Amino acid sequence: MIKFLRALKEKTDWQTLLLHSSWSLTLTAGFSYFFGLLRDRIFAHTFGLSRTLDIYNASFVLPDLLQSLFIGTALSAAFVPIFTKLYDEKKTLGYEYTHQILTLGVTLIASLGIIAALTMPYIAPFLVPGFEGADLEQYIMLSRVLLFSPILFAISMTFGRVLISVKEFFWWGLSPALYNIGIILGVIYLYPKFGMLGLVMGTVFGALLHMLNRLWPLKRKKYHFKVKLDFRFTPEIIETIKLALPKMLQYGMWHFMLLSFTSITSALPEGSVAVYGYARNFQSLPVSLLGIAIALAAYPTLSHDAGKGNFKKFTRDFKKNRIKSLFYTTLAAIALAILSKPLVGLLLGGGAFDQSDINLLSSVLMVYCISIPLESMLHIYHRSFYSLRNTVIPSLMHAFSILITILMATYLSKTIGVFAIPISFASGLAIHITVLATVFPILLKKRESGVKN
Repeated sequence: MIKFLRALKEKTDWQTLLLHSSWSLTLTAGFSYFFGLLRDRIFAHTFGLSRTLDIYNASFVLPDLLQSLFIGTALSAAFVPIFTKLYDEKKTLGYEYTHQILTLGVTLIASLGIIAALTMPYIAPFLVPGFEGADLEQYIMLSRVLLFSPILFAISMTFGRVLISVKEFFWWGLSPALYNIGIILGVIYLYPKFGMLGLVMGTVFGALLHMLNRLWPLKRKKYHFKVKLDFRFTPEIIETIKLALPKMLQYGMWHFMLLSFTSITSALPEGSVAVYGYARNFQSLPVSLLGIAIALAAYPTLSHDAGKGNFKKFTRDFKKNRIKSLFYTTLAAIALAILSKPLVGLLLGGGAFDQSDINLLSSVLMVYCISIPLESMLHIYHRSFYSLRNTVIPSLMHAFSILITILMATYLSKTIGVFAIPISFASGLAIHITVLATVFPILLKKRESGVKN
């Protein structure tokens, strides 16, 4: 808050400060977390740790996999630098590239979605082996409806990268909050009338709000959404595909792990899928606000140090940010573990979420807290490898550690139930970081030797 007030004194242009600066990201992130928490509280009061909530949470896994694996990889890996170069040359060139991405992305996602919807009765028993009878039928129905959301997100995420490129940060950051608002409206108004179908209808409506919010500010920049398809494989599209392919391994394995966690918890007692989801939401907050933030802030500096061949400064900056991340996230993990029970009771307790639910969730969350500093350290190590222009080692290690995590969770779940998820997750992260910490000095020395030679 002090920094924000100082920024207000330094910048008299409120519009620039609140819409186009990093403060707009902070502001909209606050909106998103607030409505996300409100969403979780409403779900907790309405459903408790029930099979209904298990089915709803599980139905997201396959749509999220399609969205992130085939769209998120391409946009995160390549869109912004390619679009920016074309946009600076001529705005219409940037918009043509955007339209090509939309054409290919939406066509791919829609095609895969149709295939997934048609084959859902055959693959569902393997995805959620613990669901049977009416539960399995409901899971199939919800998943089919939610397969509309990746199409909307493919459009929204493309628009979002354009907004980032032209520094329209506020409208980019506001969409997640609107998505949560759509889900909340579905719980309050549609679920009482249409049951679980109404619940997912609200979710799809939230995805629509997510997209429309990012479309309308682009209208002011004279971007016009075209219905005409453009399947040309231009050099920019080919470059996008080449840059996206290595990232698909990392994204794919991550979502395979989430899919496996859902599959494992679906076979556990009722409410296990929901407990895992709630605990992960709480655990990810300090990772996002501290671990990822520190890693992202350090990334440009580390890249600059490596680019200049100043590896002594690179080492100092890396160690400084590694210690900073470890210190703050460890404190956050300890605080969250100590406060887990009163925090869960305060934020989610009441209604259908009774004392036994509070006790179970807070216990799982305490174990999950072990992974907070570990996951945060992983982000700083990955950014350091990327700064040295090495994405292969982190990606391969990511895939290996996830396989270890899944095997461990499958084995431990037979004896300790849902607690197997946070324990295996933390163990996989520890293995991952240990290997990266061992290989990193060798890679750094090799790069330094190459520069001297």
